[in-house]
Amino acid sequence: MSIKHTRRRRARSSLVAALLSLIMISLSGTASAQETRYQVDLSERVMQQVTIEARFSEVTGDTLDFHLPVWRSGLYLVLDFVGTVSGLEVTDGNGNALPFEQTAKSSWRVSRPDAASGDVRVRYRVYADSLTDRTRHVDADHAFLNPAAVFVYADPLRDMPIEVNLDLPDGWQAASGMEQPEPGRFVAPHYDRLVDSPIEAGTFDLVTFEAAGMTVDFLIHGIWDGDEERLINDMSALVEATAEVFATSSTGLPTDYYLFILHSGDGLGGGTEYYNSTLVHTDPRAFWDEDRWQGFLGLMAHEFFHTWNVKRFRPAAIDRYDYQDINYTELLWVAEGLTSYYDQLLPVRAGLVSVDDYRDQLADTITSVVDAPGYSQDTLARASFEAWTKNFHRGADRAADKPNRTVSFYSQGGLLGLVLDLEIRRHSNGARSLDTVLTALYDDFPLGGGGFTYADFRERLAAAGGDTLADQLDGWVYDTQPLPLADALQSIGWLLEREDTSEDPVQVSLDASLRGNPPVVFSPRLDGAAWRAGINAGDELMALDGMRIGGNLNALLRRYSPGDEVQFTLFRDGLLKTIPVTLNAVRGDFEIDSDDEASNDALRARTDWLGVAEDDQTL
Repeated sequence: MSIKHTRRRRARSSLVAALLSLIMISLSGTASAQETRYQVDLSERVMQQVTIEARFSEVTGDTLDFHLPVWRSGLYLVLDFVGTVSGLEVTDGNGNALPFEQTAKSSWRVSRPDAASGDVRVRYRVYADSLTDRTRHVDADHAFLNPAAVFVYADPLRDMPIEVNLDLPDGWQAASGMEQPEPGRFVAPHYDRLVDSPIEAGTFDLVTFEAAGMTVDFLIHGIWDGDEERLINDMSALVEATAEVFATSSTGLPTDYYLFILHSGDGLGGGTEYYNSTLVHTDPRAFWDEDRWQGFLGLMAHEFFHTWNVKRFRPAAIDRYDYQDINYTELLWVAEGLTSYYDQLLPVRAGLVSVDDYRDQLADTITSVVDAPGYSQDTLARASFEAWTKNFHRGADRAADKPNRTVSFYSQGGLLGLVLDLEIRRHSNGARSLDTVLTALYDDFPLGGGGFTYADFRERLAAAGGDTLADQLDGWVYDTQPLPLADALQSIGWLLEREDTSEDPVQVSLDASLRGNPPVVFSPRLDGAAWRAGINAGDELMALDGMRIGGNLNALLRRYSPGDEVQFTLFRDGLLKTIPVTLNAVRGDFEIDSDDEASNDALRARTDWLGVAEDDQTL
């Protein structure tokens, strides 16, 4: 069982936050103020239902349009939350029914016979059983509400103050990045802040600590090992290492309070960033398995880094969200990719992951990016723009072809960050780095100020790393120019090479991703052996040259050499087929080793970059 804590959140030091709370309390008691109030009824939580009443105050005009978002931030995918909404009713402030009609899939228009100023109340029920996409989940034990998935908004009041009241069951508490003047009551300056502030309620564990000038609450719902000391030590180190990236900023810290919300349960994974909080999912085995814990640390580093990159500065195209449509941008390689670069590096700088382990992680990332057929097919700019229709789209009709035609703006963007960082350091003799570029974006493009463009990023890159590097960026972002990874790593005394496969017992390859036993083809690799032979996604491989295939395909292939033709018997659409396949040679994965002949300058550059001398690091 998890250990229960009842620690009270420490007082916040920010005068601004205190003033905001006082202002919101004052506004909530002022009848003439325009605002939106939500009342959340959890009485049907055991049936996984929540009833919400949204009250739009001091509405004027003959009609009022209100909407439910069709997506949530941090996931570039239309989800259409309205699919679990039912029982919608609209009344005026006195409880009189108002006529309304649905004008789009997530939009409604209320007619107001009396156009005088008054309140409009919208009451509806939400079925909340969607935890894995981190949108809404309510049951007997807890309630998680991602505001974009459950709270409607009215256009005229989008920028007006917000109040949320939860009818908390006995023994429950609630938490959010929003101000909480009293238990279960939250206030926010506007709807955009509400959407950026997920709410968790229940009987969770709460661990509080101070790090990098911030008060941090770490909330845990689910199974964990109860090791408070390790949690505080590791999370504090990550928070401090991240803040150090922006240490030269003239803006200061983005927040004096931060909330980590963790759901721990079988099969859970992934995370989403918010204004001053994050929601992270993990399998409980992460608390007992060191490799999984390292992955967990990387995930936490990624989401916390977003507190700056995305939540305080972001591309102009998404500076103000459109909640009713796709939000296109070509710069997700900055928002997500550069964040992915730091999520591997920061645990090393924090002293939580060894340099050897980091080298292995980096080599794995390089293999996954460079050996993907999409590396020569797609650009980072196009992959960013098409994230909604290709990268995150769940359609089975495109899943198998994604690796062949697209690139990951996360992984490839992360490797671009590696190249830019090391090249800036080389050009400036260590005086500047990618930290310099991101700090400039943080200072120059505050949230809500319009956002930054590619030209803005390029200008700050040129200032830090020179015009030549900025010119090269065009080819890496808008063309398929290969990243000079070996040269970049050589500058810090690391060698990038292919693993030797001459002793590998598996000498041949189908070049296809397989799943299950017997294996089912998930994705034939572009121009690989399976692709050329016409083996398709979904084919169930039954036999190789007449011998039954189970989990032993690699063992069966060891009899052959590259160039041999074999016969695969398979099921496709319920029919048995035999297809000849000419086998390929195995290609070794990348590995990174230290250069024993590296110069002192390279060794110094490596130490400055990692924040630790490789030979001196102890964990």
